[in-house]
Amino acid sequence: MENFSEKIQSLRNEYSDLDLTSEDLNQDPITQFTKWLDEAIETQIYEPNAMVLATVDENAPRSRYVLFKNIVNNNLIFHTHYESPKAVEIFANPNVSGIFYWAEIHRQVRFQGKAKKSDSKVSDEYFKTRPRGGQLSALASAQSNIIFSREDVTNKIDELEKEYEGKEIPRPDFWGGFAIEVNYWEFWQGRRNRTHDRFCYKPEDNSWKIERMSP
Repeated sequence: MENFSEKIQSLRNEYSDLDLTSEDLNQDPITQFTKWLDEAIETQIYEPNAMVLATVDENAPRSRYVLFKNIVNNNLIFHTHYESPKAVEIFANPNVSGIFYWAEIHRQVRFQGKAKKSDSKVSDEYFKTRPRGGQLSALASAQSNIIFSREDVTNKIDELEKEYEGKEIPRPDFWGGFAIEVNYWEFWQGRRNRTHDRFCYKPEDNSWKIERMSP
């Protein structure tokens, strides 16, 4: 354990000399976010749309990775099973927070907001774009339920594949999108010697107030 502790404590990476100033930031945080996400995509980061989503149950916060899939009416959209733990927690308490982290370009975006079910049209349109295998797995999986083996799911998928052979697969009512209305944004640019640049956006008079934060 002592060697393990030393190994962990010695893990250090130096960041770049890139600066982030208030002049670099767009007044609209959604525009700033999409700009950074585009740059992460261009850098060919693996799954740059992966975000950690934190929800709260009766006793404690819970977090997991989900895939951000769209912006609709300035809301961040992700999709999931509506009977999954995260969905149940959102229905009980809509307050969520999340993080995008792009290690290769030394950037992080953090947000807080409220989540609600997205419009069914948004869910339907996205479901149609999913590969057929992804559509079948959405139908087959009771997400996060305890199962005996992987075959419980693959066998169900095989059955559904036969049932819908040559047919369009409908989006199940228990699967769809959530829309997150963000009320706080934070943009972080890693810099040398831990002198990171951090800025937050807070709503103020129908606009956004941008403030620099200590690293």
